Amino acid sequence: MSDPNGSSDRLWLGFAISSVLLLVVLAVSPVKDYFREYRGFQNGYKSRLLAAAGTSKELAAARAETVRVRQIWIPKLNDHVDRCTTCHLGVENPKMAGAEEPYRYHPLTPHTPGGFAKFGCVSCHRGQGRATTRAEAHGDVADWDSPLLPLRYTEAACGTCHQGDVVPEAALLSRGRALIERAGCPGCHKLERHEGWKSVAPELDGLAQKTHVEWLRGWLKEPRSLRPKTWMPNFHLSDDEVAALAAFLWAQPPRHPIDPSEALPEGDFDRGKTLFRESRCISCHTIDGRGNGSAPELGGIGSAANRAWLMAFLGDPHAFQPATAMPRYDFTRQDLLDLTTYLSEDLVDPSAPAAGEPYRPPLKLVQAGQELYHKYGCAGCHQIAGRNDVAQIGPDLTGIGGKPVARLDFGSRDDLPRTLPDWLAAKVSEPRSFREGLKMPEFGFTPDQVEALVTALLSYDGQTIPEAYRVVGPTGHYQPPGRFGALVRRYRCLSCHQMEGTGGDISTAPLTAEGSKVSGAWLKSYLLKPRAIRPVLTDRMIPLRMPDEEAGFLADFVENVFVDNDIPAEIFPDGAPAEEAERGGRLYYERFGCQSCHQLGGNGGYYGPALDDSPSKLKSGWIAWWLQGPQRWRPDVRCPNFGMDATDARDLAAFLMTYPSAADAVGSASGGQP
Repeated sequence: MSDPNGSSDRLWLGFAISSVLLLVVLAVSPVKDYFREYRGFQNGYKSRLLAAAGTSKELAAARAETVRVRQIWIPKLNDHVDRCTTCHLGVENPKMAGAEEPYRYHPLTPHTPGGFAKFGCVSCHRGQGRATTRAEAHGDVADWDSPLLPLRYTEAACGTCHQGDVVPEAALLSRGRALIERAGCPGCHKLERHEGWKSVAPELDGLAQKTHVEWLRGWLKEPRSLRPKTWMPNFHLSDDEVAALAAFLWAQPPRHPIDPSEALPEGDFDRGKTLFRESRCISCHTIDGRGNGSAPELGGIGSAANRAWLMAFLGDPHAFQPATAMPRYDFTRQDLLDLTTYLSEDLVDPSAPAAGEPYRPPLKLVQAGQELYHKYGCAGCHQIAGRNDVAQIGPDLTGIGGKPVARLDFGSRDDLPRTLPDWLAAKVSEPRSFREGLKMPEFGFTPDQVEALVTALLSYDGQTIPEAYRVVGPTGHYQPPGRFGALVRRYRCLSCHQMEGTGGDISTAPLTAEGSKVSGAWLKSYLLKPRAIRPVLTDRMIPLRMPDEEAGFLADFVENVFVDNDIPAEIFPDGAPAEEAERGGRLYYERFGCQSCHQLGGNGGYYGPALDDSPSKLKSGWIAWWLQGPQRWRPDVRCPNFGMDATDARDLAAFLMTYPSAADAVGSASGGQP
């Protein structure tokens, strides 16, 4: 007979063991929580607060600190949650400036202090915001798609919300976005926010009129051997590919009937050289590396361009290259002959291929070249009149900045760290190093350019940002109207200047509110005869040789249309009072020291614009408005903001608008010249 107590004892034993196991399991969570690393950080932070407390209130606040998980929740930002401040406790405490991580005070940015409640931490730094361990929060764990951004690429996060080309206080990101367009990346790839991109590369029809086939082959083989600073990349074409592609391009019909063999009369070399200098061609072009560099190198133009084509192009560049940024000058035929003579004879490259016999490309080679033209996506940047070739042969890069590492193809690059920034850097600097047969060309980017490009690409993370957080910036689609627009396009004003957020940024003078600043009479005289405005800078405004009537029309339009209603046009309708002008002179010389940067009457510094012509050039309302906050005109203006009140600004404007008589009054009152 079995023991009736045996099963009962076993039951009690099992119950006891289960209870002990349950207690152990229940104890694991608090024990694990007790040893979490954030508790050590928070205790360390409390010790620092106690040590730094200088008042009883600060001491009480330090003692009240408790160990807890701290969380930022932002419902308006896609229900954003992060717990970074559980460890990074001093980010909003200036007394932690200079402390070691994770206690350090966050450096000031446009969004700090007070920005953590609106943006959190992960919005800018990425990582896994909900985590409470260092490795998980930084994204250093398997299968986490958004690790912490390396510090050098932090500006990439600015581009999530800031969608314009230029992002304030994010120079690296802005430069990267500009490089994407300048290098022609949207020609092959679909890219967020670059849908409206237009190539500035030349059109390729009529090359048989423009150059000789030996130069074209040398260019296709290695562009930088002929123009070291060119943006044209190296496709590493074989000799057979070069021959075929050159044959296809040579066979394209010309846009205009020009006879390359036409014998032009000889021009005046010396006068052509003078015209070249007076036309300030190096405001855009370079010669042997000297010049602005925003337009092609001219150092070897005489070895590349046929004389008849060059003369026709100088006469009407828009007819040959409709998208060119070059203005159309009002040159006479003699001007064109003289310029062509100078360019053809002086700006030559002895190392360039010499012209050979006339070339007629075989049809079979032309057909092979057409296949290569499509294979390498040449139509992404270059157009040929009458053709509609397929472009964007590269992969879609939408959301590339948020692409998981697991979906990246590292190919044979076993040497690369498995991170998105490292993969992108290798892709733009050594695109064909991943495997044989890749088509992306080599651009020869510098390390600084690679860093800027990677920053820009990382900014395209595919996130959907609420409207309240989206900063679009200038649209870049302003179209000047009517006859004014026709003249702007003829003289290519938008190649250098900005109007309503559209145009280049070579000039420091945006024209959107220029009519509130300068008089129409002065502007007309300047268009007819540009001169230096800042003595310390080389004048880059091009003398366009426009007719007097056109200059007057442009000046009148700008003065009457390009105005800002917040800027008063005139504050002295009956003339500036003498006593205000006299006081303004004393402010100019004594309190604000304006002569340190500006020239007036032959005296003063050279950094700022000369002010002698203020009465005929500037509007008094604009002067007073400017003096009360120069950076409102343009954020990077170097003129100090003195916090000037309206009275001082008015008096200074009165002094400048009545110069030189006001200066004489100041000199007399002080017993001598100011």
